[in-house]
Amino acid sequence: MKKIALVCILLLFCVTAAGAYNFQFIGPPRDSGSINGNVGEVITISGISQNIPPGVTMTLTVTGPGSYYITRKMVVQAGGGFSTEFDTTGLREGDYRFEIQAPDYYKVTQPRNWFLYHLTDRSLLLTMISPVQQEYDGWLSVNGKVEGLGDMGIELTVYGPSGTYFGPQWISTDQIGRFYKEISIDRAGMYSARIADRRGLIGTVQIQVIREGIATPAIPTSTPPPTIISASASASRESPAFFVMQTQAGPATLSTSLGVDWVIEYIDESGNKHIINEYGSDQAESFMIEGRGGTVRIRAYPDGDGTGTVHLYGQNIVSLTASTTPSDVFGDLQASGQMPAEESPAFLLLPLIALAILIACMVKKP
Repeated sequence: MKKIALVCILLLFCVTAAGAYNFQFIGPPRDSGSINGNVGEVITISGISQNIPPGVTMTLTVTGPGSYYITRKMVVQAGGGFSTEFDTTGLREGDYRFEIQAPDYYKVTQPRNWFLYHLTDRSLLLTMISPVQQEYDGWLSVNGKVEGLGDMGIELTVYGPSGTYFGPQWISTDQIGRFYKEISIDRAGMYSARIADRRGLIGTVQIQVIREGIATPAIPTSTPPPTIISASASASRESPAFFVMQTQAGPATLSTSLGVDWVIEYIDESGNKHIINEYGSDQAESFMIEGRGGTVRIRAYPDGDGTGTVHLYGQNIVSLTASTTPSDVFGDLQASGQMPAEESPAFLLLPLIALAILIACMVKKP
């Protein structure tokens, strides 16, 4: 009887081990589950697995302040590696959770498949003294001040129409954190100055250089209202409304009507899913993206029971239309009133429960 029980235990462990898949983070998330960074930096999320085969798609889920939610897809390559980059430009300061999941048939059983990332917005410390619009004379003036920096210096990098024009290179600051640099440029256009110190990125400033002699349009006494394109459809949790938005180059904004606590999901032009659900029925949900002339798919439904008509309003877009064809790219709806719940650990507990039962049987046997 004891031999039979021992064989059962060995078989149980073999089955459990055969179904156990894991990966290891590469870089800082491997050593710590809590990392600090600055808004505007690009985070590289990388991992490697010894037993998840090439071609399997891993899903990165990022959640953060104000019901922030986004997913990214990563495909395992030959050798077991996978990675993606996550740009934090424009994100709110606060704590973000990064979690990686494999498909259900490659269940990850490692102790930690996540890490926390605390973002600090240091751009508030930066004040630019030189104008953000300058006339072209062959030079770009980058003149500013960093609060509380003192004479510790900054690392300056300047990008423009022809690539990198300066740096990355350290330049001096005076005792109150002021810096000044004249950089040779070859044309008018948009330039970007990246300013950092030993703690990382402080901020990035856009500077427009215009050609002297080209007439600048007169500023009107009153700005005409932007063109708003709208669309509407009936929506409930059982039957969500779907929309298709065509963007143009530049920032595009979309907002909802009031009166119902709407949840807005959209798939951006890079294929990433976002969920917007920050306010109640008394304030509109909205989001802004940098349009590239592509298609954004949208799903809308109430954060609760009932049916209502959702009105969407888009600015700086080509078109916004309701779609009668449901899209299967969104997946399951967000649970009412909360972010998607984490998966149950029952998969890990079942082998342990079975093992405990077998051991109890062996102890009772005379």
